[in-house]
Amino acid sequence: MTVQKKTIKTFAKDETMNSYDFWKVLNTIRVESGNKKVEHGKFLSRVIDECDDLPHSTIFRVEKSNRELETYQLNKDQMLLVGMRESKDVRKQVLKWLKELSAKVEELAAEIKAFKIERANASLNYVAQGAMIKHTREAEGKECKFWHFSNEADLLNAIVLGETAKQHRERHGFDKTVNLRDTLTPIQLECLSVLEVNNTAFISAGLDFDMRKELLNKILDRDFTQRLIDEHMRLEA
Repeated sequence: MTVQKKTIKTFAKDETMNSYDFWKVLNTIRVESGNKKVEHGKFLSRVIDECDDLPHSTIFRVEKSNRELETYQLNKDQMLLVGMRESKDVRKQVLKWLKELSAKVEELAAEIKAFKIERANASLNYVAQGAMIKHTREAEGKECKFWHFSNEADLLNAIVLGETAKQHRERHGFDKTVNLRDTLTPIQLECLSVLEVNNTAFISAGLDFDMRKELLNKILDRDFTQRLIDEHMRLEA
C-alpha cells in the first residue's frame, strides 16, 4: 500500500495521525494481505490497551454514516505498537508503510526548506532587478514609471508561466492580494529567480526588450523546460 499525498501532509504537521484514519490504512493492508477487516471498536480497544501515553480522545463524525466515533491522535511509535498486534504478513506491510511515510515526510520537509530559500532569493532578485531598472533609466535622464517595473515582471511571468500575473491569478482563482511567488511550484520559483538575475544583468548591459526576451527564453529552454515538464508530471501523478 502506497502512502497518499494527503496523509503525508497531514502527518507532517505534528507527526501524528488520527486513529480512525490509521484504522482505515490498517484495514486496507489487511485486505491486501488476504485478511478480513477489523471492526473499529476492536481496533480502538487494541489502541487503548497497547498505548500507555494516549492523549485525550476526541469525537469524530463519520461523514457517510453520520456516526460519532472516539478517536486518538497517534504518533509513529504508537501506530507501530498497534500494528505489531497483527499477523506476520500484516506487520511487515505496516512497518513498510510507516517507513515510507517517514521518508515522504522528510522529503516534504526538505522541499519546503528549499522552497523557502528560493522564495527569499526570488524576492531579493526582484528587488535587485527593480533597482537596476531605476538606475539605468535615471542614468539616461529618463523618468521611471510604475509600468517599467510591471512590464519586466510580466516579461518573466510570461516566459515562466505563459501568462501574466493577473491571468495566472484569475485562472487559478487566487485573490489579487496573494503574492505570485507563493503560488508557484519549487522549479517555477527557481526558474523565475534565475531569470531575474539574468534579466538584471541584461538591463545593466543595455540590451533592449526584444533581445532580453530572446536570451531569457534560451535560458528557459536550456535549463528549465524539461525540468518544468517533469515536475508537472510528478505533481499530477
